[in-house]
Parts: sequence; structure tokens; C-alpha cells
Amino acid sequence: MSLTDPPSTAAAPAPLLSLHQLDKRFGATHALKAVDLSFERGEIHAIVGENGAGKSTLIKVLTGVHRRTSGEIYWQGQSVPLNDPHEAIGLGINAVHQEVVLCPHLTVAANLFLGDEAVKFGLLQHGTMVREGQKLLDSLGFSLPAGALLSSLTIGQQQLVATARAERRSAKFLIFDEPTAYLTRQESDALFRLIRQLKANGTTIVYISHRLEEVFELCDRVSVLRDGALVGTRLITETNENDLIALMINRSIEQIYHKDQIPLGATILETKGLSGPGFNNISLSVREGEIVGLYGLIGAGRSEFVQSLFGRFPATGGEILWQGNRVVIGSERTAMDLGIALAPESRRDQGLCLNLGVGFNINLPIFDRLSTGPLINLPQEAKAAERQIKDMRIKTASRQANASSLSGGNQQKIVIGKWLNHGAKLFLFDEPTVGVDVGTKAEIYRLMGQLLHQGAGIIMISSYLPEVYELADRLHVFRRGSLVASHDFKDASHETILTEAIGV
Repeated sequence: MSLTDPPSTAAAPAPLLSLHQLDKRFGATHALKAVDLSFERGEIHAIVGENGAGKSTLIKVLTGVHRRTSGEIYWQGQSVPLNDPHEAIGLGINAVHQEVVLCPHLTVAANLFLGDEAVKFGLLQHGTMVREGQKLLDSLGFSLPAGALLSSLTIGQQQLVATARAERRSAKFLIFDEPTAYLTRQESDALFRLIRQLKANGTTIVYISHRLEEVFELCDRVSVLRDGALVGTRLITETNENDLIALMINRSIEQIYHKDQIPLGATILETKGLSGPGFNNISLSVREGEIVGLYGLIGAGRSEFVQSLFGRFPATGGEILWQGNRVVIGSERTAMDLGIALAPESRRDQGLCLNLGVGFNINLPIFDRLSTGPLINLPQEAKAAERQIKDMRIKTASRQANASSLSGGNQQKIVIGKWLNHGAKLFLFDEPTVGVDVGTKAEIYRLMGQLLHQGAGIIMISSYLPEVYELADRLHVFRRGSLVASHDFKDASHETILTEAIGV
């Protein structure tokens, strides 16, 4: 072939988005380190890594929330600044975040049309938005009411609204950050159908999840971040869970669900026919050294039950026995005084003071011990906080850093750490590992083991069946507010438990 002959094949098209030596620093913290990464048109590309590996920073750089320190970002082969979120949205880059960033006081329809409201003669056409919004939700397979207030929906349902909003914007590059963390099985199936349809239509999907089985079910390629650096990109067909975990944390998957065999002691708490808002006639017990698992679909009554035990929504019937004595838990203070601690489902809304320091949050339940009259003993406060930060392996610049500046996994460690400071006897963990990586999960399980060795008991709610199945000494299945089945450690199959939870 001569030099003047045309090439036999056309040049390969540029990736939809690519990064070259992307760097991001926050003062002394090097969050992203010379990342080279490309995203092809119409692919589902997973990003995995431990909390603090740089995933959240990468999302914020790609969506224009953070400006990169150095490096280049290319959109369809052209360098772009991506200086603010409006520029990212204008290109077609959108994100559905794990923590919903919508307006709870507005209707679902108003959130769907936010910034692009239907207006006629200067008047807001809310009825039109509700009708059009309902058509969109129905077409996506999301069973949600467009006219309802967003605040009336579960966290998982709010995430679906955020997904529908991104779809309405006709995103070309859509980032999903832990999208199934709060979803039911049926909601997850609907989301997966949508993601596959978006891929078929040419949308590039970035899928961030700690649930590796979802990565292998959905994705084409997977990239691993560790300590801010890209350590590898693999075709899904050419890797497995053990390889990815080794890249992320140098730990095998067999080490994640480690469970010590601990002799069970005296009964700490027993409920007899306990009823309240969202649950009815619940009878169960928790012993020293025991993990009692509660499994069921979102809305099955599990969270309502444990919040009643913590005094947030006092029971309306039945009885509670605490170490053999009948008690009435009418307030959170009563529960805390007994020795009950709650790590709630939504750490950001219910478990933390986000705009206050890490040390303040950790010491929150014990300030009475750290004070003399109205004055806090500052050296003791600092010592207590630093000890827990070290013991919990919380990654933070200092104890004064705001809790909001930490990754989701480190925020969860703060929630757990403050109750370890308190020295409770019964720990209520509601979705304790939602949105955290496998390494942090292993640390949380290790901490649970320490509590059990010290004679505490644990009630653990988890929507992730492998977790509760592997860890619970006794597993109770909830459905529609009732306890419908109970199983000893691993004496029922996953299929049996799912069938009991769904009711088919």
C-alpha cells in the first residue's frame, strides 16, 4: 500500500470522556493521584475501592463540584475545564448520589422538573408536571406517586426519583453512586432494567458500588482506586471478586465475614407481643454475645421495631423485659440510661451532627462524664476523642474536622464509635454497613466481635442478605410489620428466607 492510499479502516472514535494525569489536592491531602482513565460510549464502567480511595472526589471533579488541581479532562476528544456543575450538566454529565440531594418539602413531580418547571402565563403548572412526571415514572417501571411529597417516600424511593430526574435530563454520562444501598429487591430490579436500557440507547454509565456481585451482573469494565491512585482496570469477563478485593485492600474475601464463636450468656432483652407504629406482636430475645439479625424488605417494620426499643416511637402494646425486669421505654434518654445504643439507618440525617467536629460527635453521649458542672474538661475530651479515632481507625485530618468532610465509611465509624464510648449493653445496628467498602465492613464486623466478647448483645438490621445470613446467630424475617419466620445460624437457604420476606 502506498503512502497516498486511504487507510483500510477508520480511526477509532475518541472515548466519550477521558482523564489524563488527573490530580486533586485538598491542602496536604492528595485525594487523586495522576489518574489516567477512559469511559467509552455506551458502556457500564464500575469504579470500586475502599472508602477514602478517591471515588467521591472523582465524582465531584467529573460533575464540576470540585476543580481539579492539575491534569486534563477530555469530552469527546476535546479538553474541557469542568469548572462548575452547570457546565457538567450542559455536556450531559449527571450523577445520582447515595445521599439524596433533592428538596424533601416539594412533591416528586416538582423535584423531577426542578430548574425546568412547566410555566404558562407566568404561573407554575403543577398539575401538568404531576401528569408528565407520572408518565415518566411509569415508563421507567418505578411505582411511585408523582403528586406525593418527596419527604413521604423512603430513602430508596427518593433515590429512584433522583434517577428519574437524571433520565429526564437525557444524560449522556450518568454516574450512579451506591444506587441500591436502600432499595428493595423489586426496586433494584427496576433500576437494573433502566440501566441496561440506557446502555442500549448509548448512555455511558459509571457504576460505583461496594456490592461486587452487582458489578459482575451489570458492568463491562471495572477500575480500582486505592489511596487516590488507579491501580488497575479490568474487563469483567477477565477478573473475579477475589482479584478485585486483592487490588482494593490486599485481603481475601474469606476474611470479610469473619465470625467468632462466642458462648451465649444471660438474656439482655426480651420482647413479648410488642406492638407499635409499623409493627405488631413481635416476640424475640437477645442474649449476651449474640447477634440477632432482622431481615425483610424496606417497610417491613424492622426499623420501626428497633426505634421503638430506643424510645423514639414508644410501643403501644406488649411488654419489654430488660435483664428480666419489665420496663417501659418511653424516651431515648430512658433507653440510653438502660444501656441501649442505636446506630440508625441514615447516619447523615439521624446519626451525626455533620457541621460539627469528629471529636464532638464521638463524645456526644458522654459529655456529662467529661464535665464538671457547666464546664467541659477539655484535656479529657480531647483524650477520649483521640482514643476512639485511633481505635476505630477513622481517617480524618484532625478531631476538629467537620464530620461532613469524611467519607461515608468513616462517618459510619464515628456513629459506632460514639456508642462504644458510651459503653452500652445492647447495640441496635440499622444497616450498619450500607454504603461502605469491604475493608470497612470487615472492620465493623471486627468491632461487633469485640462488643460480643465484652458481653454485649447486638440486634442487626440488614437488607443485604449475605451479610445478615453470615453473621446472625438467630435470624428473624419480617414482612408487613409482622415477624413471620425465625432461623438459627445458617439453618435455612437464601431462597427460603427471600421467599418468606417477599411472601410468595
